[in-house]
Amino acid sequence: MAIFIRIAIPNATVETRTVGDDVHIDIGSTAGSGEPATQTGPGRLAPMLEAGDLKVGEVLYWSRPRLGVRHEASVLPNGWLSFEGKPYRTPSGAAVAAAGSQADGWTAWRRQRDGVIIGSLRKPQ
Repeated sequence: MAIFIRIAIPNATVETRTVGDDVHIDIGSTAGSGEPATQTGPGRLAPMLEAGDLKVGEVLYWSRPRLGVRHEASVLPNGWLSFEGKPYRTPSGAAVAAAGSQADGWTAWRRQRDGVIIGSLRKPQ
């Protein structure tokens, strides 16, 4: 028997599920859950905009050849991503919306102009 419990915390989600004798707990930001969020504050791509590595309106793509799918998103002025007309604060939030399941947007999305993975543009903090 599988048990699924979902606890909502402002700006975060905690999901717990049991599979057999194992308990799985996932904690994450609602802005990265695949659900569009209200645009408050800068998005995670803002530092790349400031550095000139991304441009406002630039198209990012995620090619999934096994599924025969190519997703596209565009960079918004506040560092958020627009995917299918909805804003996402993180690349992973947009990737989850595209995939319908967990996905790492930092390794999925690429700049359309040169195919560079956006995670490689991140600067150490």
